[in-house]
Amino acid sequence: MGEILQIQVGRCGNRIGDNFWKTISNEHGLDEQGKSSGYLTDMQLERINVYYDESKGKNSLGKAFVFKMNTLNGTGGVYVPRAVLVDSDSTLLNTIGGRQCGGNAYRKENFVGGHGGTGSNWAKGYYGRGEMSRRVAEAVRSEAERCDRLQGFQLVHSLGGGTGSGLGGRVLNNIQASYPNRAAHTYSVAPWTAVSDEPTESYNASLSLARLVSGAQATYLADNRALFDACCGGSSGGGGASTAPAYADLNHLMSQIMSGVTTGLRFTGRLNADMKKCTANLVPYPRLHFFVPEFAPLTFRGQTDACAYTVPELSSQLCKAVRLQRRCTGAGAVAAVVMAAVMTFRSRSLTIEPRRGDVPLQPSTGQTTAPEHCWLPDNLKTASYGVPSHGLKNSGTVVANTTAVRDVFERYSRRSASMLAKRELLHLYMEEGMDSDEFQVALEQIESLMAEYLAIEQINYSGDDVYGDHENDRQLTTSMGCKITKSTVDGRNTLIL
Repeated sequence: MGEILQIQVGRCGNRIGDNFWKTISNEHGLDEQGKSSGYLTDMQLERINVYYDESKGKNSLGKAFVFKMNTLNGTGGVYVPRAVLVDSDSTLLNTIGGRQCGGNAYRKENFVGGHGGTGSNWAKGYYGRGEMSRRVAEAVRSEAERCDRLQGFQLVHSLGGGTGSGLGGRVLNNIQASYPNRAAHTYSVAPWTAVSDEPTESYNASLSLARLVSGAQATYLADNRALFDACCGGSSGGGGASTAPAYADLNHLMSQIMSGVTTGLRFTGRLNADMKKCTANLVPYPRLHFFVPEFAPLTFRGQTDACAYTVPELSSQLCKAVRLQRRCTGAGAVAAVVMAAVMTFRSRSLTIEPRRGDVPLQPSTGQTTAPEHCWLPDNLKTASYGVPSHGLKNSGTVVANTTAVRDVFERYSRRSASMLAKRELLHLYMEEGMDSDEFQVALEQIESLMAEYLAIEQINYSGDDVYGDHENDRQLTTSMGCKITKSTVDGRNTLIL
């Protein structure tokens, strides 16, 4: 299995990225210094090299065998995250690197920090950090050379901050130029005024989103408004964290989502053997690669959940969370459309037999009034994994390619257009050498993308047969809120917790 290199940019990207490494280290049986925290199973070690580099203890006897033997005699190797940490203000990086436990897990040469920040200015991050961009490129090159078969990169960043959006966009451009045959996925956090109220966020988000259209093969878009509501409402059935969740609550939820999304890359299972297959399952058209990821059951900082949820219960929670994407953005009456989705379920009680490919969910058929409709035939795929999420007995994750993301684009496009018409704060971007025409180009790019999503919604609403004249093959009327029934593989029931 090829390796994946994570680049976390900005304050938001580094907080989430740091939580992500803590979460998956626990799942792979590692402590905060990258050493074994106990007896490890073959499944925990089989694909550990995807996200970790073993600094010593490697030989030809096999990773799992060698690690277990080294653990017994006290000479076990250290697994180092394949990560580059970037921020224009070094304060947070110094905090992460200076921890007595945890900070030692990262390579010190992969910390790329600056001084002064970017003042929440996309242009300052994109155009004004040339020296930092070169240092990041060197750190990425050095880390990539440690890989035997690099499959791609994942960028963790915010769309609202100047560093995450601007410098993150420049880093993504450099990756495209230097590694054109490698996949580039992003975990992008869309800002919301209740969480952050920087006046330039709309500009930054619009400029960053426009570049993600062509700059990434997949974008897992986390809307801060949806994360905020999830923390307040506790959609899994438990109570919310508080009436005003802290950044740490949102970061914890995002790290849970990332852990669930990357399960198929880190453990043996039925789906998503590599980054390219992830997009092959979910992207009907190259530009429509913005996904809504959700996780169930919701837990918050310091909480665990020992409940044994069934697959239908987890599926119901996940489908509800996807539907809330449109509700919490105040969209119009046109129903959002789920074009494709992948659900993964995790529990020790699941039997893993990856002898077949995708295992389709069999949804109920017929006209429904649920708020989201499946658009492609057989577009719901599932997979099961025998390693549970940290602190949970069982869990589920969904990655949905839904037209509800249009609401996020519209939110920032509308605000940016209004500010641009008044030339509000435009001078801050012009001072960094940016041309005002770039705003218009970005808005046109977003408007074009929104039109594509809207066209799919209108086709689905009108009931036009986009698959031809084979009426029996049409599955436009099944819903994400459907009753989940058992699938069979090789004559046996599957996905039973």
